[in-house]
This record gives sequence, C-alpha cells and structure tokens, in this order.
Amino acid sequence: MFKRFLPREDDFYGQFEQIAGFVIRAAEVLKRLLEDYTNVGLKLQELEGFEHACDRLTHSTIHRLNGTFLTPFDREDIHELALRLDDVIDTIESAAQRMQTCRIAKPTEDAQKLGRIILKQTELLQRALNALQDIRNYNNILDQCVEIHRLENQADLIMKEAVGRLFDEEKNPIELIKMKEVYENLEVVTDRCETVANLIQGIAVKMG
Repeated sequence: MFKRFLPREDDFYGQFEQIAGFVIRAAEVLKRLLEDYTNVGLKLQELEGFEHACDRLTHSTIHRLNGTFLTPFDREDIHELALRLDDVIDTIESAAQRMQTCRIAKPTEDAQKLGRIILKQTELLQRALNALQDIRNYNNILDQCVEIHRLENQADLIMKEAVGRLFDEEKNPIELIKMKEVYENLEVVTDRCETVANLIQGIAVKMG
C-alpha cells in the first residue's frame, strides 16, 4: 500500500536512449565535417543544436531523479551516467570548434580515421545502454564495452603515429601545433566514450 504514495520509477532508460541518440547524431556531423570540410559554420551550428538538446535532456534526467524514489539502478549511477554522456557530446563539439578556431585548412586522413572510430563508439554505447534494460543481456553489454575499449586503444595508436609523422614531415611549426591539437582533441572524445562504457559495465555488474 505504501508504494502507491511513492514517486514512480521514471523512464530513465528512455531518457538515456534519447541522450545517446543526440550523441550519435553529433558524432555523425563530426565525421561529415572531417570527411567533407565545407560549410563548416553550418555543421558547427548543427552540432551546437545537438549539444544544447543533450544538455536539456541531461538536466531533465537529473531533475526527474531528484523527484523519483524508485529507480532502475543506483541513483548515483544514473546521475553519473547522464553527466558522462553529456561529456561525450561536449568534447565532440569542442573538437569541431577548435578546428575552425585553429583555421585548419583540411583535416588529414588520420583525423578522418578518428572520426569514424568516434561514431562507431557512440553507436556501441547506445547498444550497451539499450541492453541494460535486461540484465540477462550482460554478455552483450560486456561485448559492446570491450569493443569500445579496443577502439579507444586503436584511436590512441592512430593519434600517436599521426603526431609522430607531423614531427617528421611538417616543416611549418604553426601547422604542426594546430594539427597536433586536432588529433589530441579527437582522441579525448574516444577517452570519454570509454569512460561511459566503463560506467555501463559497472552498473551491469551491480545489477547482476
């Protein structure tokens, strides 16, 4: 009887699915920007729109959390997961903005590789989040998280090799500094995706 008077368990899974959807759309814009470096201003505006929408959803999720007694998993984990997903889209937008700020002439093939990795990671994050709704999917969740970790390692290697080539081949020190920052910013996005994957895996372990 008492439970009838408690705030209900809200649809946090639905909130996370929407947030992850905006993260994927932002990653798609970043990939397009890296592979077709035209209409940069318009693509950055599109990214900004997704980032603002994700911010609103994140705040809504936290607001719902504060008014909900029954939650599908630990309140602290819901709060942390919302913030860390928001970090991913924030770093995607930041990486794109820095390319314009640094007046990059054209992204390199290595930068494009990192963009493709980021998109793949965000898609895997959404799959892992969807699988959280049923703990019997633990092995599936683990598979997605392991692959995100593998992709982060791959991105780290691409970034290090790309920076090494810059020091070997780029004669203009200003261009070297600019491209090095581009690589490092893109690699940070892959780190943020890995952070979310680790959090999802930890939640799955607790639920199991």
